[in-house]
Amino acid sequence: MALLEIPPSVARKELGNMFSSNPAMLLQINDMRDSLVVVLCSLLRGDRLTTAGNNVPADHEVLRLSAAIEDLEKKYFIPIQHRNVSTVSVVAGGKKTNQMYYEIDKDLIAQLQSDPEPVLRKQKKVLASKEWVRKQKKLDDLLRNHGGVTETFLTLMHHAYKDKPLSKEKWTELEAKFKDLLNGLDAA
Repeated sequence: MALLEIPPSVARKELGNMFSSNPAMLLQINDMRDSLVVVLCSLLRGDRLTTAGNNVPADHEVLRLSAAIEDLEKKYFIPIQHRNVSTVSVVAGGKKTNQMYYEIDKDLIAQLQSDPEPVLRKQKKVLASKEWVRKQKKLDDLLRNHGGVTETFLTLMHHAYKDKPLSKEKWTELEAKFKDLLNGLDAA
């Protein structure tokens, strides 16, 4: 498998031609660093990409591909499919491992080329929803680990003020005020 070797100027020109009727997409492409432009161009050609060193059937391998994919997904809202493949790893001494390749579905490529705005909006919503779920899980874990809202808040407060030495009396006074406030909110 060969390293991906599209010159950035060629990739930018190809993407410019592809999105010539969509100024918003052209602005995003102009904002991207060269490595992202090259990866996006290859994906929109329909190529399968994998990280260099993987033993996965793909069209090209790319150094630090996962970082580029993350940027394309989270910063530019490009919908990219992650595909796991069970394979024998050279690095893991011939043991079976799961490795990944990335691609964009042919239908999504056509949609991106014809009208990218709805595709990008949908991807942005999907990412926001995933982020909300992730944050909710973190909050649920905090509450479960500390025994409720009041205890969690007090733990976070202690953590926030760990560098500001307060006397024992001041801590007791602060905790009492916060407990009263939070208990009042719980009761409401």
